[in-house]
Amino acid sequence: MSRSTTAGGDYVSGSVSTISARILLIAAMLALPLTAASVGIFQAFNNSLFAKRFEWAPRQASGNVIFVAIDKHSLDAVGTWPWPRSIYATLVDKLIGSGARDIFLDVDFSAFSSKHEDDRLAAALKRAGGGVLLPVFRQQETASSSQTAVTRPIPQFLENAWPVFANVAMDADGVVRRFDLGSQLDGNRTQSAASAIGRIDSSSGSLLIDYSIRPETVPTISLSEVLNGSVPAEAMRDRSVVVGASATELKDIFPVPVYGAIAGPLIHVLAAETLLQNRFLRIFDQAPLELLFAVLLIVLVICGRSTRIMTMAAAGLTTVIVGEIGAFLLQRQYGLLVGTAVPWSMLLLAWILALNERVDLGQMLVAVANREARNTRRLMRRIIADSSDGVVAFDGDLRIVEASESAKALLRVDVGTLLLDGTDTAMIDILQRLVSEHDAEPNRIHTALADFTGSGGSHAAHYEVSITISPTEQTTAARSRFAGCLIMRDVTARREYEHRLKKLSERDDLTGLLNRREFASRLAAIEGEVLVSVLDIKRFSSLCATLGRDAGDELLKAVAARLASAFADDLLARLDGDHFGIATLTNDERRIEDFADSLSRLFEEPILLRGAVVPVSVRLGVARSGDAAPGARLAAAESALDAVKASPGQRWSSFDPSTAVRQARSRRLERDMRDALQNRQFFLQFQPQIEFRSRRLVGAEALIRWNHPEFGLISPAEFIPIAESSGLICDIGRWTLFGACTEAAAWPAELSVAVNVSALQFEGSDVEADVRDALSCSGLPASRLCLELTESAFLDKGGASIAKMRALRDREVVIALDDFGTGYSSMNYLADLPLDKLKIDQSFVRRMNGNPSIFEIVRAIVSLAHGLNLVVVAEGVETELEAEALHRLGCETGQGYLFGRPDEALQMLSNWNVQMRLSANV
Repeated sequence: MSRSTTAGGDYVSGSVSTISARILLIAAMLALPLTAASVGIFQAFNNSLFAKRFEWAPRQASGNVIFVAIDKHSLDAVGTWPWPRSIYATLVDKLIGSGARDIFLDVDFSAFSSKHEDDRLAAALKRAGGGVLLPVFRQQETASSSQTAVTRPIPQFLENAWPVFANVAMDADGVVRRFDLGSQLDGNRTQSAASAIGRIDSSSGSLLIDYSIRPETVPTISLSEVLNGSVPAEAMRDRSVVVGASATELKDIFPVPVYGAIAGPLIHVLAAETLLQNRFLRIFDQAPLELLFAVLLIVLVICGRSTRIMTMAAAGLTTVIVGEIGAFLLQRQYGLLVGTAVPWSMLLLAWILALNERVDLGQMLVAVANREARNTRRLMRRIIADSSDGVVAFDGDLRIVEASESAKALLRVDVGTLLLDGTDTAMIDILQRLVSEHDAEPNRIHTALADFTGSGGSHAAHYEVSITISPTEQTTAARSRFAGCLIMRDVTARREYEHRLKKLSERDDLTGLLNRREFASRLAAIEGEVLVSVLDIKRFSSLCATLGRDAGDELLKAVAARLASAFADDLLARLDGDHFGIATLTNDERRIEDFADSLSRLFEEPILLRGAVVPVSVRLGVARSGDAAPGARLAAAESALDAVKASPGQRWSSFDPSTAVRQARSRRLERDMRDALQNRQFFLQFQPQIEFRSRRLVGAEALIRWNHPEFGLISPAEFIPIAESSGLICDIGRWTLFGACTEAAAWPAELSVAVNVSALQFEGSDVEADVRDALSCSGLPASRLCLELTESAFLDKGGASIAKMRALRDREVVIALDDFGTGYSSMNYLADLPLDKLKIDQSFVRRMNGNPSIFEIVRAIVSLAHGLNLVVVAEGVETELEAEALHRLGCETGQGYLFGRPDEALQMLSNWNVQMRLSANV
């Protein structure tokens, strides 16, 4: 009776469970059409389907809109950012001259530039006759405010250009799918860039962008190609042009469907193409149709109980395929976007409902769970028994329930025995502690790790043990019950490997001495007075080149052996290359001189190397522990060694804080210099060059300056050598060349600009290409550019440097020999060089009036230059007496504080104009 009652109860419970599941499934199907719009996962799925359909039906761009890209090549060609507005003026003139119909400059012109630059762009816009569109942006006034403000071009530009909105709106997931047709501007409806280029009259609302139009089919031209005139006029005639950034450095990139991310101006192009191709994409309210579909599915499931479940599944799959094909065709042909996430979700629920009609899911799941539980227990017993690790499962009485064969052999126990009977003492203590912790907190899992050593045959074996106690649901009045697990793993091989690895990580492979990291670590831990020395081998590179690299390695090992024999109880290391470190404990009385002399005497005897006697000379840098913090002792000794290397003939040096400060400053400047160009810390000043005869301005020399954010103005005499040693001089020189040409292009046509070119820059970079690009981008005539070279730019370089100079002169660039008289000043090379000017160094100019010998040297230089048909420029002219003397000697041009200190270009020109007016009044 009891059994039948239980069965009846189970039947009723199963029926109730089936009905409840049926009601829930039907309710979910009816609720989906009404609630799916607010559920992000359905919208995301639909957006993914829309994107896939775009991808499967690609379209070509019409070609009526051209994208002129500010790409990396354009940025490199101009060399500065933001660009001078005269660049855009030139661009507008060229595009209008090519017959472009509409020009949209997707560039922010809301801030004033220099008056000259703004006037040039305004004049170009006026010449364009209203054919240029300029962007306006609507944005929040502050990050936390709902108020918006419109950023627009300066009024001077809007007088002859049309404002269009250029906002790029993103959906909630951060992806750009729509574009606005326009917005309010000063009470008037104003079109967006896309609607203006797309030739529609509407200026309100928004539309979806058709991303089936492939961006790569949009005609794209580099802005630099337009500027240099390499684009034929036919490519632009009667087409709209969008000008904007595509370079990654300018960060005008937005996420879009299908293509991942594209440039902002290209989004405007695709939006305009959407309008030009009449692709007005539409999304309609699907909820009524989805609700009808849900009712139809419910009726079919309920009425089709006799239909086989596989037949229903096949019908559902067919429905999905046909529906997706139809949605794809509607989107491709008619621009109708159909979301299918909700219908297919309802179809899945309908299939589950049909399955529930035929099978009691609750009972089926319970049966499956029971069978899986039995299989899991069998599997766990087998895993424990066969495990290579020692595994022991025990109960709340610490009695073994299951154990692997390896655990039985290691602990000498068996199933049913107490775990404490055969366990290591350390593990017994941990077990008892974990039991006590469980009694105090019975609802938590308690875990501990232990190590013990067992017998592994001829040598000791190391084991790592993990012990875990977990609470169970059963309890007694005496104690909360638990289940425990002990896992033992043989880690002998790992421990031995870690020991070897630690030893290898501390030692230099070649010499066996400590490596740099370990030496520095142990040195920092030494307490008490210590002398630290860093030693290097003089001419080591030359020895390796002469004897071979293998012989160099043997030499390093021989040096290490001598150091080890003399400093057996001290710290020794091979730091890197031929640098060795020695740290020895000492008392305050021991003199550094004695220590350095004893270390030098160690290498008075030559080293026998491959049957040859090789004399070895070393240099030392020494520091006391009191010279620096424990972690900086090695750096102090290396700083002292650097000072020795900078002083030829010196054998050793002790740490000097002032030298270390200079070295640290140089390293800091070298690091900061890499970002200084991008952060606009460099700027140019110009020193006027005056014709002695007429006292009129004929040009100026461009001088680079560095305004460091922390150190302030830094002298070129300090940072130029650092730039040359670090290899950054080519980038800095190129920036100087572009900046000087851009500035000089705005000067009167009779003024030239002189730019210094470092010898390393002249040799290591394509100076001819840099000059060509700088002149092309700035518009400066080549004859107004003078490159000043020093003798080191071509000495010992053969004909390659002279060929470069001749190529530059063929372009009509003026070449000047700078600082003449301070170097070799060989008549041999002077006669062969393609020069136009010779600059007398200021050291001669400042001494010639008080020193007859120097005066005669200057006279000879001027005479020599004139004999070679060279123009003479005198540097460092500070007094009228010097200027008069140079003029009498026939020197044509002067430069110095008498005529003006280096200053910004506008201020330099303004100052000289004032001087000219005063001179005329006199």
